[in-house]
Amino acid sequence: MSTSSSTVGQSITDRLKKTVFRFDASDKGELRGFQRKMFGERVWQVDEAYNRWLFDEVPDRDADGPQVWVCKRQGQIVGQQCGIPFRLKARDREIPASWANSLMVLPEWRMRGAFTPLAEAQLDSRPLAMAIHISDSAYKAYSKAGWIDIGALPAYVFPLDTRRCLEASSLQGRMRTIGAIAGPALHGARIGGHLLSRATGARFEEIGRFDERADAIWQRASPHYPLIALRDLTHLRWRYDAIPCASDYRRFILTRGGEPLGYVVLRRETWRKEPCLAVVDYLCEPKWLWVLLSHTLRIAATERATALICRTLNTRAERTFLAMGMMKVPDRVGFPVRVMAHPGPDAGIDRDEFADRGNWLLTMGDGDASFLMHNTLPETAGLQPEGVAVQG
Repeated sequence: MSTSSSTVGQSITDRLKKTVFRFDASDKGELRGFQRKMFGERVWQVDEAYNRWLFDEVPDRDADGPQVWVCKRQGQIVGQQCGIPFRLKARDREIPASWANSLMVLPEWRMRGAFTPLAEAQLDSRPLAMAIHISDSAYKAYSKAGWIDIGALPAYVFPLDTRRCLEASSLQGRMRTIGAIAGPALHGARIGGHLLSRATGARFEEIGRFDERADAIWQRASPHYPLIALRDLTHLRWRYDAIPCASDYRRFILTRGGEPLGYVVLRRETWRKEPCLAVVDYLCEPKWLWVLLSHTLRIAATERATALICRTLNTRAERTFLAMGMMKVPDRVGFPVRVMAHPGPDAGIDRDEFADRGNWLLTMGDGDASFLMHNTLPETAGLQPEGVAVQG
C-alpha cells in the first residue's frame, strides 16, 4: 500500500500543530526566560505591567484567554506567537481580527517547522489576521503563506525648522536648495491653515484622557473609511489612557459649538537627534482634517519641534497633506512600516477589497507599531522578532 505525498504532508502538519499551545499560567516563568533570552532584559515584552495591559486588559479578549501561543519541543519553549485582538469595521459590519505580535523562534529551531504552526495558531483564532511594522524575514514568510501585501504607511513631514531639518537629513545638492526655498512656502501654508481654522469657529483642546465624545467622533467619521480598526471610547481608553506609558501621549479634541469633530494623539520623537512631534493617531471626517492638522502644527511650532511627522495610510487625505505643505517621504527613506492581512474564509470580504489601499485608514496607533518603536524601558540590543521588527 502506498501513501500519497499530500497525506504525508498533512500528517506532518498535524504533528507540528500539536506542538503549539495557548499560553497557560504554569508556563509564565519559562516564557519570561525565553523572552529575556530573545528580546533582552529591559524591554516591554518582559515587563509585567505591559503584558497585563496588552494581553489581559485588551478589549474584545478571547474567551480562551490571552492571545499568546508557545511552541514546545523536547519539553521546552522554543518559540512564541502573540496577537492583539481587535475589530475591523468593514463598511457596514465588524470583523473579529487579530494583530500579529512578537513572533519569535529560537535560532536553532528556525527552518525546523516552528514558524508555520505558530503563525497558523493566530490565523485559526479569528477570521482576519493582520500585521504591521513587519521585519524582512516575516514579510517573506507571510508572502509565501498567502498574506495580502497592503504596502507601507507613507510618512508625511512638515519641517517647522527647515534649516535644522536639512542639516539633520541626508538630502544633498538640488534637494537642499529646493528645501531651503520651500521654507517660506511652508510657513505660508501654516499661517493659511491657522486662519482657516479660526474662520470655522473650531476649538482645539487638550484632554487628560478620552471621554464620551470619542464615541460621537467614531460614529461621525468612521463611515468615510471603508476599512478601519475600531476606535470607540473603550478602545481609545485602553490604547492611550491605560497603557503604562500613558503620560507619553498627548490627546486633543476638535470641537465646534460643543460638537465633537475629531481627535489627534501626539507623541514626542527624536529624529537624528532633532526633537519632533509625531501624530500617532487621528480621526475626523475628511473635510475637517485640514483644521485638525492646522491646530496640530500650531502645537508643534509652540513646542519648537523641528518637524511634525505623520505616518498614515489615508489616500483620501493625501491631497490635504500635500496642500498644507507636508512632504511625502519615499518608503526607501528611513524604514518602511509595512502592513499585511490574511482574511480567512469566514471574513466574508473579497481579497481585492483588502488589497485596495484606497479603502484603508491606518495609523501608527494600529497594532503594536507605536509602542514597539518607542519603548519606555531602557532600550537594549537584541535579536529581532520574526513577526514584527523592533526599530532601534
